[in-house]
Amino acid sequence: MQHFIFITAFTLCSIYLLIQLIYLLILSKLKKREVNIVDNLPTVSILVAARNEAKNIVDCLNALNQLDYPEDRIEIIIGNDQSTDYTQMLVENFIRNKPKFRLINLSGSEHQGTKGKARVLATLARAAKGEYYLITDADIVVGPQWAKAMVSTMVNDQVDMVGGTTNIQAEYMLDKYQQVDWLYFMGIIHSFASIGRNLTVVGNNMGISAKAYNAVGGYESIPFSITEDYALFKAFKNKGFKTSQRLNNETMVYSKPLDTIKAILKQRKRWLTGGWELPFYYHVIMFIFGAWYFAMPVLFLMNWKLSLILLLVKDFVQLFQLLSINKKLSLQVEHPIAVLTYELYLFFMIPLTSIYFLTNRNTTWKGRKY
Repeated sequence: MQHFIFITAFTLCSIYLLIQLIYLLILSKLKKREVNIVDNLPTVSILVAARNEAKNIVDCLNALNQLDYPEDRIEIIIGNDQSTDYTQMLVENFIRNKPKFRLINLSGSEHQGTKGKARVLATLARAAKGEYYLITDADIVVGPQWAKAMVSTMVNDQVDMVGGTTNIQAEYMLDKYQQVDWLYFMGIIHSFASIGRNLTVVGNNMGISAKAYNAVGGYESIPFSITEDYALFKAFKNKGFKTSQRLNNETMVYSKPLDTIKAILKQRKRWLTGGWELPFYYHVIMFIFGAWYFAMPVLFLMNWKLSLILLLVKDFVQLFQLLSINKKLSLQVEHPIAVLTYELYLFFMIPLTSIYFLTNRNTTWKGRKY
């Protein structure tokens, strides 16, 4: 039995390292593609769903107000999803005398087949007038060229959906680990896309054509999913619409970090719940990824020298992965300590996420249970 346990743990760790090396190889070959801004920019509607975002909404609106885009070709629509804090008041005060902004206060009765953010986006999209929609969240800060870059990518690549890159604003140590985590996650998404295996488009930095959105019937025609971005991506894919992914600085946005471990666990549970619909090969990879953090301690108890060698190899490969992602985003490594100790964070978070996922029946997000 002891020999079987050793072989199983060693095999899982070895397969995981092989996957990591393949990921590094794909990342190294991932081309850095600059964005050529089109001359005649089409009209664009920016859709922002907000629920209890009083802490973040003003920063988000400030950034959107500073977008470098022709004033007569852009509109920004905020959907207040029954907020119980000061979100509505802050938005109303900010958009006063700014005609490109609109606020829609939802009652909760719109589009009865939808829920949560999907209901908000369904409402906003039906009010939008642009040829293209850009979707972001109320805790996101975009750069001045973001709208031009996202729209130009869709026009130049002749696609109906584009995904940019999400980074994290980091001040405290927990924030810094979230930044490393998000960049690592972004690298995985863009690497899969580069080999023709698009997984999803992240909903806080997404662009779509109005034509394609209407062709799939909008969110009100899509079966509800707690990961509404993946549901829309899947609907586009099933209709044959093409997607482009961009791992570059021009399409990058910054998200506010979550401030507690529990909030991170809720976010991860939401992703894992929505991720059940992803392809089978992705589930296999995720299983191997999670198994490392259980198999490695077992292997360490049985052969600490071997496990230490495997761990060092993994850490070096992971370091080069993160350096490659930063380089393609034209970023310096902002938080080297978090990068170097990222594996310790994962050894804490992955088992904790597994326990949280298995022991909490409902998924809670933005104060609602699903």
